[in-house]
Amino acid sequence: MYKQFYKLKEKPFEITPDPKFEYPSEIHQEALAHLKYAVREGKGFSVITGEAGTGKTTLVHILLSKLDANIRTSYIFNPILDQADFLNYICNDLGIESDGMKSRGQSLTALHNFLLTCFARNEKVFLIIDEAQSLDPNLLQEVRLLTNLETSKNKLLHVILLGQPELNQVLDEPRFRPLKQRITVRYHLRTLNSKETKGYILHRLKRAGSRNLSIFDNGAIKEIYRYSKGIPRLINIVCDNALLTGFSTEVNHIGKHIIRDVVNSLEVTGAEERGRNAIFPIILLILLTFGLALFFQAPIFKLWR
Repeated sequence: MYKQFYKLKEKPFEITPDPKFEYPSEIHQEALAHLKYAVREGKGFSVITGEAGTGKTTLVHILLSKLDANIRTSYIFNPILDQADFLNYICNDLGIESDGMKSRGQSLTALHNFLLTCFARNEKVFLIIDEAQSLDPNLLQEVRLLTNLETSKNKLLHVILLGQPELNQVLDEPRFRPLKQRITVRYHLRTLNSKETKGYILHRLKRAGSRNLSIFDNGAIKEIYRYSKGIPRLINIVCDNALLTGFSTEVNHIGKHIIRDVVNSLEVTGAEERGRNAIFPIILLILLTFGLALFFQAPIFKLWR
C-alpha cells in the first residue's frame, strides 16, 4: 500500500528471512563465519543461540544459499516431532527412499548407508535444527546418538543447533553432558545496539530501492530502538506499521510521535490478546465448576421431590 507513496520497489520490513535484506552487522558476520567454519571443517556439533527475532533463521537461509554442491543438508525448522517422524523426516529431506521403512532400525540403516555413500563421494552431510530449545529430551539424545555414525577418522553426520538462550540451559543439564562435550563451535547472537539499529533500518530501505534514506528521522530511530531493544524482528514490525501510518496520514518523514503511536497500538493489541487468553481458562473453570456442582447436587434434588 505504501510502496508507491515512499517510492519503494518492495516492502523493506517484511519479517520473512530473505537473504537479500541481510544486514552485514559485525555480530551477524561473526555468527555466519562460525557457521561457515563448522561446515568447512566438518565439525561434529555446532550451537548458535540468540533471543527470538535476532536473525538465527535468516543466518541459516544465508548459509544454505552459499553452500557448495558437495554439502548435503537436512533442515528441520519445526522440531516438535516424535522419534519415528524425526528419522523419517531426515531421510525424506536427504532424498533417501523411505517407502516401506516402518521401524527406527530400518530408518537408521538407510541413513547410515546413505552417509557412507556420501563419505565415499567426499560429500559432507549436515543436520540443521532450528528452534532446538523445543526439542524433546529424547530427540536431543537421538541427535547425539546420530553423531556416533562415523568412520575411524571422520564424522559421517554433522549437526548445527540453533535456538533461544533456553537451549543453553537444556545443554547444561547433567544428562546432556556427553552432548555438550562434543560442541566444538558455539556463538551467541546478541541484539543490535543503537548505532547498528540505525544502520539496519537504512540498509533495508536502500535494499528496497529507496532514494530517500531520511524517511525515519533520528528521533523516530531512537524510539524504535527503545521499544525493540535491537531485536531485528521487532524493528521490522514497528517500521512496517509506521510506514503504513505515515502513508495513511500522508506524512513523508516519520518522527518519534508516529513511532510512539504505533508502539502504543502494538502494546494495546498485545495486552488485549493476553487478556483474552487469560479469560478463556477462567471461563472454562467456572463452567466446569458449575457443571460439577449440578452433577453432585442432582441426587439431592431427587430426594427433596
